[in-house]
Amino acid sequence: SAPDTARAQTIQAAKPQNTEEAFALKATLETRLAYILTGDAQLDAASHGGLKGLSTLLRQRTAVEPGDPIGVNIDRDELSLFPVLYWPVSISQRPLSNKAVEKLNAYLRGGGTVLFDTREQSQINFDPFGVGGPESAKLRDMLGSLDIPTLIPVPKDHVVNKSFYLLKGYPGRWTGGTVWVERRGGRHNDGVSSVIIGSHDWAGAWAVDRSGAAMFPMSSGGERQREMAYRFGVNWVM
Repeated sequence: SAPDTARAQTIQAAKPQNTEEAFALKATLETRLAYILTGDAQLDAASHGGLKGLSTLLRQRTAVEPGDPIGVNIDRDELSLFPVLYWPVSISQRPLSNKAVEKLNAYLRGGGTVLFDTREQSQINFDPFGVGGPESAKLRDMLGSLDIPTLIPVPKDHVVNKSFYLLKGYPGRWTGGTVWVERRGGRHNDGVSSVIIGSHDWAGAWAVDRSGAAMFPMSSGGERQREMAYRFGVNWVM
Protein backbone atom coordinates (compact mmCIF):
# COMPACT_ATOMS: atom_id res chain seq x y z
CA SER A 1 0.00 0.00 0.00
CA ALA A 2 3.01 2.34 0.24
CA PRO A 3 2.83 3.59 -3.39
CA ASP A 4 -0.88 4.36 -3.04
CA THR A 5 -0.23 6.24 0.19
CA ALA A 6 2.55 8.29 -1.43
CA ARG A 7 0.32 9.08 -4.40
CA ALA A 8 -2.47 10.24 -2.13
CA GLN A 9 -0.06 12.46 -0.21
CA THR A 10 1.21 13.98 -3.48
CA ILE A 11 -2.32 14.75 -4.67
CA GLN A 12 -3.20 16.25 -1.31
CA ALA A 13 -0.06 18.43 -1.36
CA ALA A 14 -0.94 19.71 -4.84
CA LYS A 15 -4.38 20.93 -3.79
CA PRO A 16 -4.45 24.72 -3.34
CA GLN A 17 -5.12 25.87 0.18
CA ASN A 18 -6.63 29.24 -0.75
CA THR A 19 -7.53 31.42 -3.72
CA GLU A 20 -4.00 32.84 -4.02
CA GLU A 21 -2.53 29.34 -4.29
CA ALA A 22 -5.24 28.33 -6.76
CA PHE A 23 -4.43 31.34 -8.94
CA ALA A 24 -0.69 30.63 -8.77
CA LEU A 25 -1.20 26.99 -9.75
CA LYS A 26 -3.41 27.95 -12.67
CA ALA A 27 -0.87 30.53 -13.84
CA THR A 28 2.22 28.36 -13.55
CA LEU A 29 1.20 24.83 -14.55
CA GLU A 30 0.95 26.20 -18.11
CA THR A 31 2.40 29.28 -19.77
CA ARG A 32 -0.45 31.78 -20.05
CA LEU A 33 -0.90 35.22 -21.54
CA ALA A 34 -2.57 37.64 -19.14
CA TYR A 35 -4.60 40.83 -19.36
CA ILE A 36 -5.49 43.44 -16.77
CA LEU A 37 -9.11 43.33 -15.64
CA THR A 38 -10.75 46.74 -16.04
CA GLY A 39 -14.18 46.05 -14.52
CA ASP A 40 -15.80 46.72 -17.91
CA ALA A 41 -17.36 43.35 -18.79
CA GLN A 42 -17.37 43.92 -22.57
CA LEU A 43 -13.80 45.17 -22.63
CA ASP A 44 -12.57 42.31 -20.43
CA ALA A 45 -14.34 39.81 -22.71
CA ALA A 46 -12.64 41.38 -25.74
CA SER A 47 -9.25 41.12 -24.02
CA HIS A 48 -9.87 37.48 -23.19
CA GLY A 49 -10.95 36.74 -26.76
CA GLY A 50 -7.92 38.60 -28.10
CA LEU A 51 -5.36 36.72 -26.05
CA LYS A 52 -7.21 33.47 -26.77
CA GLY A 53 -6.84 34.09 -30.50
CA LEU A 54 -3.19 35.06 -30.12
CA SER A 55 -2.50 31.99 -27.94
CA THR A 56 -3.99 29.73 -30.62
CA LEU A 57 -1.77 31.31 -33.28
CA LEU A 58 1.33 30.96 -31.07
CA ARG A 59 0.62 27.23 -30.67
CA GLN A 60 0.27 26.88 -34.45
CA ARG A 61 3.33 28.84 -35.51
CA THR A 62 5.88 28.90 -32.70
CA ALA A 63 7.36 26.78 -29.93
CA VAL A 64 5.28 28.68 -27.36
CA GLU A 65 2.26 26.63 -26.24
CA PRO A 66 0.17 28.84 -23.94
CA GLY A 67 -2.93 27.70 -22.13
CA ASP A 68 -6.09 29.77 -21.86
CA PRO A 69 -5.46 33.46 -21.02
CA ILE A 70 -6.03 34.80 -17.52
CA GLY A 71 -7.52 38.07 -16.33
CA VAL A 72 -5.41 39.71 -13.62
CA ASN A 73 -6.62 41.88 -10.75
CA ILE A 74 -3.87 44.46 -10.40
CA ASP A 75 -4.32 44.83 -6.63
CA ARG A 76 -4.88 41.21 -5.68
CA ASP A 77 -2.95 38.93 -8.04
CA GLU A 78 0.77 38.18 -8.35
CA LEU A 79 2.13 39.80 -11.52
CA SER A 80 5.50 38.05 -11.64
CA LEU A 81 3.82 34.83 -12.79
CA PHE A 82 3.37 36.36 -16.25
CA PRO A 83 6.17 37.50 -18.59
CA VAL A 84 3.80 39.78 -20.54
CA LEU A 85 0.63 41.69 -19.66
CA TYR A 86 -1.90 43.25 -22.03
CA TRP A 87 -3.51 46.37 -20.53
CA PRO A 88 -6.52 47.87 -22.35
CA VAL A 89 -6.95 51.36 -20.96
CA SER A 90 -10.47 52.24 -19.81
CA ILE A 91 -11.65 55.62 -18.56
CA SER A 92 -13.72 53.77 -15.95
CA GLN A 93 -10.66 52.23 -14.30
CA ARG A 94 -9.98 53.39 -10.78
CA PRO A 95 -6.73 55.27 -10.04
CA LEU A 96 -3.81 53.00 -9.15
CA SER A 97 -3.53 52.25 -5.46
CA ASN A 98 -0.15 52.57 -3.72
CA LYS A 99 0.00 48.77 -3.60
CA ALA A 100 -0.64 48.50 -7.33
CA VAL A 101 2.06 51.08 -8.08
CA GLU A 102 4.61 49.16 -5.99
CA LYS A 103 3.68 45.88 -7.67
CA LEU A 104 3.87 47.33 -11.17
CA ASN A 105 7.22 49.00 -10.58
CA ALA A 106 8.62 45.73 -9.20
CA TYR A 107 7.19 43.85 -12.19
CA LEU A 108 8.77 46.21 -14.70
CA ARG A 109 12.12 46.19 -12.89
CA GLY A 110 12.04 42.39 -12.85
CA GLY A 111 11.84 42.05 -16.62
CA GLY A 112 8.08 41.98 -17.24
CA THR A 113 6.58 43.72 -20.25
CA VAL A 114 3.28 45.61 -20.35
CA LEU A 115 1.50 46.38 -23.62
CA PHE A 116 -0.73 49.40 -22.96
CA ASP A 117 -3.50 49.89 -25.53
CA THR A 118 -5.76 52.98 -25.47
CA ARG A 119 -7.76 51.56 -28.43
CA GLU A 120 -8.81 55.07 -29.48
CA GLN A 121 -7.04 55.51 -32.79
CA SER A 122 -10.37 55.84 -34.55
CA GLN A 123 -10.47 59.24 -32.84
CA ILE A 124 -6.88 60.29 -32.14
CA ASN A 125 -3.50 58.65 -31.53
CA PHE A 126 -1.91 58.37 -28.08
CA ASP A 127 0.91 60.82 -27.36
CA PRO A 128 2.79 60.87 -24.05
CA PHE A 129 3.21 64.64 -24.30
CA GLY A 130 -0.41 65.69 -23.99
CA VAL A 131 -2.28 64.74 -27.17
CA GLY A 132 -5.04 62.15 -27.31
CA GLY A 133 -8.52 61.33 -26.16
CA PRO A 134 -9.84 60.44 -22.67
CA GLU A 135 -8.15 57.02 -22.62
CA SER A 136 -4.82 58.68 -23.41
CA ALA A 137 -5.34 61.12 -20.56
CA LYS A 138 -6.15 58.21 -18.26
CA LEU A 139 -2.99 56.40 -19.31
CA ARG A 140 -0.81 59.48 -18.79
CA ASP A 141 -2.17 59.74 -15.24
CA MET A 142 -1.25 56.11 -14.59
CA LEU A 143 2.19 56.40 -16.14
CA GLY A 144 2.90 59.43 -13.94
CA SER A 145 2.73 57.14 -10.92
CA LEU A 146 5.14 54.56 -12.33
CA ASP A 147 8.91 54.42 -12.62
CA ILE A 148 9.08 54.53 -16.41
CA PRO A 149 11.91 56.08 -18.46
CA THR A 150 11.35 58.57 -21.27
CA LEU A 151 9.18 57.20 -24.07
CA ILE A 152 10.24 57.32 -27.73
CA PRO A 153 8.73 56.00 -31.00
CA VAL A 154 9.82 52.42 -31.71
CA PRO A 155 13.28 52.55 -33.36
CA LYS A 156 13.71 50.68 -36.65
CA ASP A 157 16.26 48.31 -35.09
CA HIS A 158 14.13 47.50 -32.03
CA VAL A 159 13.79 43.81 -31.16
CA VAL A 160 10.00 43.92 -31.53
CA ASN A 161 10.58 44.40 -35.27
CA LYS A 162 12.55 41.18 -35.66
CA SER A 163 11.98 38.78 -32.76
CA PHE A 164 10.07 36.36 -35.05
CA TYR A 165 8.65 38.18 -38.06
CA LEU A 166 10.26 41.17 -39.78
CA LEU A 167 7.88 44.06 -39.17
CA LYS A 168 7.55 47.57 -40.53
CA GLY A 169 4.29 48.43 -38.78
CA TYR A 170 2.14 47.44 -35.84
CA PRO A 171 -1.52 47.38 -36.94
CA GLY A 172 -4.39 46.24 -34.76
CA ARG A 173 -7.99 46.95 -35.69
CA TRP A 174 -6.60 50.39 -36.51
CA THR A 175 -3.47 50.95 -38.54
CA GLY A 176 -0.93 53.77 -38.62
CA GLY A 177 -0.19 55.93 -35.61
CA THR A 178 2.86 55.89 -33.38
CA VAL A 179 3.85 53.04 -31.08
CA TRP A 180 5.97 54.07 -28.10
CA VAL A 181 8.63 52.24 -26.09
CA GLU A 182 10.97 53.25 -23.31
CA ARG A 183 14.27 54.82 -24.28
CA ARG A 184 17.12 52.34 -24.19
CA GLY A 185 19.39 52.13 -21.19
CA GLY A 186 19.05 51.31 -17.51
CA ARG A 187 16.44 48.54 -17.35
CA HIS A 188 16.97 47.70 -21.03
CA ASN A 189 17.58 43.95 -21.45
CA ASP A 190 18.64 42.54 -24.84
CA GLY A 191 16.52 45.16 -26.59
CA VAL A 192 13.35 44.17 -24.74
CA SER A 193 11.27 47.10 -23.51
CA SER A 194 9.30 46.91 -20.29
CA VAL A 195 6.62 49.18 -21.77
CA ILE A 196 5.00 49.29 -25.22
CA ILE A 197 2.19 51.78 -25.82
CA GLY A 198 -0.19 52.26 -28.72
CA SER A 199 -3.79 53.01 -29.60
CA HIS A 200 -4.38 50.26 -32.17
CA ASP A 201 -6.89 47.94 -30.41
CA TRP A 202 -4.69 44.88 -30.85
CA ALA A 203 -6.88 42.56 -28.79
CA GLY A 204 -9.83 43.52 -30.98
CA ALA A 205 -7.89 42.34 -34.04
CA TRP A 206 -6.82 39.07 -32.39
CA ALA A 207 -10.14 38.28 -30.68
CA VAL A 208 -11.99 35.06 -31.50
CA ASP A 209 -15.24 33.69 -30.12
CA ARG A 210 -15.88 30.14 -28.84
CA SER A 211 -16.12 28.81 -32.39
CA GLY A 212 -12.80 30.43 -33.36
CA ALA A 213 -14.38 33.10 -35.57
CA ALA A 214 -13.17 36.70 -35.48
CA MET A 215 -15.17 38.80 -33.01
CA PHE A 216 -14.63 42.23 -34.60
CA PRO A 217 -14.20 43.61 -38.13
CA MET A 218 -11.01 45.39 -39.11
CA SER A 219 -11.08 49.13 -39.73
CA SER A 220 -9.79 49.10 -43.29
CA GLY A 221 -7.23 46.49 -44.35
CA GLY A 222 -9.37 43.38 -44.00
CA GLU A 223 -7.87 40.00 -43.23
CA ARG A 224 -4.41 41.01 -44.45
CA GLN A 225 -4.35 43.68 -41.75
CA ARG A 226 -5.53 41.10 -39.19
CA GLU A 227 -2.67 38.83 -40.22
CA MET A 228 -0.17 41.66 -39.66
CA ALA A 229 -1.78 42.37 -36.28
CA TYR A 230 -1.25 38.74 -35.34
CA ARG A 231 2.38 38.98 -36.44
CA PHE A 232 2.89 41.96 -34.15
CA GLY A 233 1.36 39.96 -31.30
CA VAL A 234 3.70 37.04 -31.97
CA ASN A 235 6.71 39.37 -31.95
CA TRP A 236 5.52 40.99 -28.70
CA VAL A 237 5.37 37.62 -26.96
CA MET A 238 8.55 36.21 -28.51
